[in-house]
Amino acid sequence: MTVRTEKKNVLVTGAGSRGGIGAAIGHAFARDGATVLITGRHQERGDEVVADIRAAGGEARFILADLSELEDVDRIIKEAGEVDVLVNNAASYRDSIRPSLDQTIAENADSWNVNIRAAFALTTGFARGMAARGGGVVINISSMAGARHMPYMSTYGAQKAAIDSYTRSWAAEWGPANVRVNGIAPGNVSSDNVVEFIGADRFQKMAEISPLGRLGTPEEIADVVVFVASDRASFLTGQTILVDGGHMAKAM
Repeated sequence: MTVRTEKKNVLVTGAGSRGGIGAAIGHAFARDGATVLITGRHQERGDEVVADIRAAGGEARFILADLSELEDVDRIIKEAGEVDVLVNNAASYRDSIRPSLDQTIAENADSWNVNIRAAFALTTGFARGMAARGGGVVINISSMAGARHMPYMSTYGAQKAAIDSYTRSWAAEWGPANVRVNGIAPGNVSSDNVVEFIGADRFQKMAEISPLGRLGTPEEIADVVVFVASDRASFLTGQTILVDGGHMAKAM
């Protein structure tokens, strides 16, 4: 199915690692004919993802950047050029998914800066150009944690709920300029970093309680992202779409 994102310039943050949702999103856009720019914290890993995309016939390049640093965020805005589709995928969570009484402000600084501040700065940095050119698309990668109360997820869940609020407000604010803003909220997805962080056995048990009884794949999330960014979803804005194998439906 052609969803028509060809000839568009797409920026995907946090895509510089094989086996992750961001890399899968980059591959999916490239297969659809878009020129893809990805960011990440590790040069070698980012180069691998770009090489994979190019080997499959796509166009991609990599910007080394730490989104917890405002200087790097500003540099991305300057180096990226015109961006038609922005995917705020980068996420920091390793120091903030734990009991609230064990968290500290200092340890949470990285996650707040990446998950909220960088997303705000990048979106506002590119939305002006999108509006001036007649339109564009912003997609925020959220989480079911933003809509469900989960132990040890207070900070991460609050950050994703904030992103969901940004999604709705930005859609209302920029809709007259034909800038669509939507969110994608994955459930339990078998991205390499998350499985390693949570533990494969525990993660599998979490997945088995969903109606589909399995983990999602990064590619399944990526396919939804590309569709939402495409012209086939041209009347869709202000929504955060759960892609969770029915987990939230059963939980409710």
